[in-house]
Amino acid sequence: MAFLSLLLLSPTAVGHEQETLNVIIVDDEARPGNVTDSAFVEGNNIVFRMRDNTENVSMRISIDNNQDGNFSSPGDNVSSWLTRTCQLDENGSLVDEACAVSYERTFNTTSQGTYHYQVERRINETLVETWQYAITVHPDVHTEPGQPSIGDCFGADCDEDVSADTSSESDNDTENILIAVMIFAAVGAVMLILSIRKERLVAESEFLESE
Repeated sequence: MAFLSLLLLSPTAVGHEQETLNVIIVDDEARPGNVTDSAFVEGNNIVFRMRDNTENVSMRISIDNNQDGNFSSPGDNVSSWLTRTCQLDENGSLVDEACAVSYERTFNTTSQGTYHYQVERRINETLVETWQYAITVHPDVHTEPGQPSIGDCFGADCDEDVSADTSSESDNDTENILIAVMIFAAVGAVMLILSIRKERLVAESEFLESE
């Protein structure tokens, strides 16, 4: 009974699981360059991976967080110069701790908006190319079961939707069954208690009469 009560009374929560988008940087572009997919929402992160095999090449990622058009303002995200590989010692540790082959940026739960970023490419420490792209971070919208979603029409002015929401009906049926089970369980428990009490009274009465 306690389990059923908790199951019925606990609110339905829908949480967003963090997802990672990989952007591959090659010798002539970023793949994908512009991130526009509506599935990329607040709370997700993005990893830029350097995959340019050109000799003595390195790349740097700069994200314009305050959207002022300057990629080196205070608060902007600027990576170190990324290389294709990093040298490791016999223990598997980085020989140069500053060496990196990827750069990660996490967009928190209030990061909705469009962010421009640039990729700088240099060879032998001489800048040869700069590319610019944009990342659109969409809102992470959750709706409770049975509640209208953004864009849904409801009210007297909307046509009635003839197609029933089978999942919602299934949830309602499940709740009704659980409620019925709880009621039967409660009634059965009360009757069992009364029966035990009655038997105890009868036993005490017979004991007193025998004395």
